[in-house]
Amino acid sequence: MSNTANRLKLYEAILALIEQMRAQTGDESLGASIERVVVDTQFRELEREILEDPGPIEPWLIRRRRGEA
Repeated sequence: MSNTANRLKLYEAILALIEQMRAQTGDESLGASIERVVVDTQFRELEREILEDPGPIEPWLIRRRRGEA
């Protein structure tokens, strides 16, 4: 199994644990910052992988210069 697949399984387990603890405690904000980090990390990894090997979607990608928002 690839590193990406392993990380996705780990992230899934972390998010499931957060949801379980929220249900047990009734605190909807429990683990919100950890959840945000996990989701942001997943998006950055996905973006990096797409930019490294865009495959058939390459014609639709728009290159940005560093420093542009």
